[in-house]
Amino acid sequence: METLIKNATATSPYLEMNGEVGKITINGRAIEYNPNEFWSNVFSWTTDYLENPKEFTTINLNFEYINTLSTKKLFVFLKLIEFNAAKKTNVKINWICDKDDDDMIDLGDNIISLFRYKKKFVEAFEFFVIIGVCLI
Repeated sequence: METLIKNATATSPYLEMNGEVGKITINGRAIEYNPNEFWSNVFSWTTDYLENPKEFTTINLNFEYINTLSTKKLFVFLKLIEFNAAKKTNVKINWICDKDDDDMIDLGDNIISLFRYKKKFVEAFEFFVIIGVCLI
């Protein structure tokens, strides 16, 4: 599976989707006023990947800031994973942020609470980690 890489811009995050190792990374600011272009690439790649995923898939989400429009797209992305990954791959989601960033911790907690994932705070690494395993 082809790796998709998009460099960060002033309004969109860095994106790396590596199907060979089962790793998805989104990192940076997601403040696009029209996030459809960025997220359509994410949805398309994810749909293809989930046809034949790795046994384990890791999703690293590290947002400096994310606006409402991008938060909605992130939710759709995570729903796409949840609906299509069951019985195909085990999913681990890392919500990475500074341990003092209450807004990002709350956002990650709120988003992941809508899914069937366990939550854990890892203070030693100073980031919030959310780990989820798809039901098999």
